[in-house]
Amino acid sequence: MESTWVDVGGRRIHTRWNPSATATDQPPIVLVHGWGVSGGYFTPTAERLAQRGYAVYVPDLPGHGKSDTADAPLDIAGLADVLIEWLDAMGIGRADWVGHSMGCQMVVDVSVRYPSRVRRLALMGLTTDPAHCSAPAQFFRALYACAFDRPGLLYYLIKDYMRMGTRLWPEALAMLRDPVEEKLTKLTQPVLLMRGQRDAIAPQRWLERAAQLARAERVVTIPKWGHNINYSAPDAVVAELCDFLDPPAS
Repeated sequence: MESTWVDVGGRRIHTRWNPSATATDQPPIVLVHGWGVSGGYFTPTAERLAQRGYAVYVPDLPGHGKSDTADAPLDIAGLADVLIEWLDAMGIGRADWVGHSMGCQMVVDVSVRYPSRVRRLALMGLTTDPAHCSAPAQFFRALYACAFDRPGLLYYLIKDYMRMGTRLWPEALAMLRDPVEEKLTKLTQPVLLMRGQRDAIAPQRWLERAAQLARAERVVTIPKWGHNINYSAPDAVVAELCDFLDPPAS
């Protein structure tokens, strides 16, 4: 994976990508990170997809990772709009989208409001479970879920959260206030839902409900791991993604 920067609304947006992709018959895959972090923790999944020849793109949203910061905090719709502007700047027309955690909410918003830009979407650790839609509940569930991720994840979390600083709170409010349940009913694209077995942020009950709302093709539970399966279980995640993104010809 290599780094590149593009101008989006007068700000530099950083992206990890593999310019040597060989699977030119497949649409590019866009991986969208979650709350407060950058695309760095997507590296294990991105590298494995790249090794299979896919064109993979992992943008850092404004204020995250190596991207410039927006003048004011952005809500889910605002972040989704940035993703579309970024798509245009990168010269990408239509893509397969993979969201993790709050990134799922952005991908769902993109899919509803810009359906022509989305072929298929995979949602991992979908937030926010409406039964526990409060900051304290999410905090304690995150502590539990992250205890079942690989220890190396802490490097990304500490580094990225320190960069976000006080901007973490308004972004958390945007996540909690987003009516993702309503948006799921409006999806027209094929959907895959995934979670780690120990993911208390996205419990099985919530994913099964989300699957009904989105008329998802499949709900997958990755054994053993917590919330960040894109980092902790990349081989299992990529196997599921490839089956979903490359369905057999009918």
